[in-house]
Amino acid sequence: MRQGRLDKQVERSLVALMEAEEAEKVLAEQVDTWSEIRDDLRTRSLVSETPLASAEYDEMERQLTVATAALRRQHEEVASRRHAYEELLENWQPEEVV
Repeated sequence: MRQGRLDKQVERSLVALMEAEEAEKVLAEQVDTWSEIRDDLRTRSLVSETPLASAEYDEMERQLTVATAALRRQHEEVASRRHAYEELLENWQPEEVV
């Protein structure tokens, strides 16, 4: 009975880790894309020197700051879930298939 519960915990932990890793990947791609957009907006704001171009750059900078913080938190979440999964694996004995 205990082994069955542990099997389910390992499975749930692995699924949670995979979901967290996928979310981290999506956030990293978003941060990369927004960084490129921010760089383009920075250039445009320097060349055009208009309030609108500067405002667009400032807004993207704020969005990028928020996204970068979210990525940092997600990275910590992945590390935490990986640690929990590895601890479960230390105690887990897979059932033998006959």
